[in-house]
Amino acid sequence: MRVITEAELRDQYKQAEFTSYRLPAGTGLTPSAQQFLSERRIKVLNGATDGLDMEPKTRPDARENGEAYSVLETGQKLDEKPEHLTHIHGRILVAKNHPRIKFRGKLDHLQALLISAIIDIEGFGYRELTRDLGEMLEYCRQIMSAEVTGAPLAPLTFRGLSNLEIREHSHHPRRHYDVSHIFIQPGHGRVMAQLNLLRTETRELELAAMDAFHGQPEGIERPEGMERPDILQSLNRLSSLVYVFMLQLVSGSYKVGS
Repeated sequence: MRVITEAELRDQYKQAEFTSYRLPAGTGLTPSAQQFLSERRIKVLNGATDGLDMEPKTRPDARENGEAYSVLETGQKLDEKPEHLTHIHGRILVAKNHPRIKFRGKLDHLQALLISAIIDIEGFGYRELTRDLGEMLEYCRQIMSAEVTGAPLAPLTFRGLSNLEIREHSHHPRRHYDVSHIFIQPGHGRVMAQLNLLRTETRELELAAMDAFHGQPEGIERPEGMERPDILQSLNRLSSLVYVFMLQLVSGSYKVGS
């Protein structure tokens, strides 16, 4: 399946801004392309017709129409978006090294690692584990959408386990999987190494989220309502979930061919 990249969308948007995008049949969007469309409130339409939907955005005078860009840190109004700034929400701009933009990059990176792990682990024959990782990937996409749009994020669940039960399973492996806590060694093999990489990347993502949403980092203006306890808690549970995957692998719950 062909995927549409952020670079392609950005080039088309520079030529003529649009409010909706018709996704050609048999194609998908990369995570960064999804973010590009979400940030600009561009509606994605599915259909066989290639290219842009016929809804160009006309903006003869951005300031008169109240559509000027606004720089979050300074309140400055701009008709055009400078290259060193990017969208944080709607037409609000921040520097590309803003903590929330760094968080989005980390989340994008985790999704890329998940896709790579799913492909590799499927090749080893662990179909059930592959499906579980696919669910994790989908939840990461929900996190991205919730962060960009400001929508609430549903708590993480897994196979009937609640948010709190995921934590309980990760903290007490002997009780739930009859194995001890895992200290990763090369002898655990490639699949375990892939899961451990995902676990550590998820922890890094949680730290990036702390910078983005918790407290008041020096020099960062944070509007009211920007903190996201739902995202912070879900990321904490997400790393626990990956550890649960690892426990299930070492306990034999995941089997080749199933």
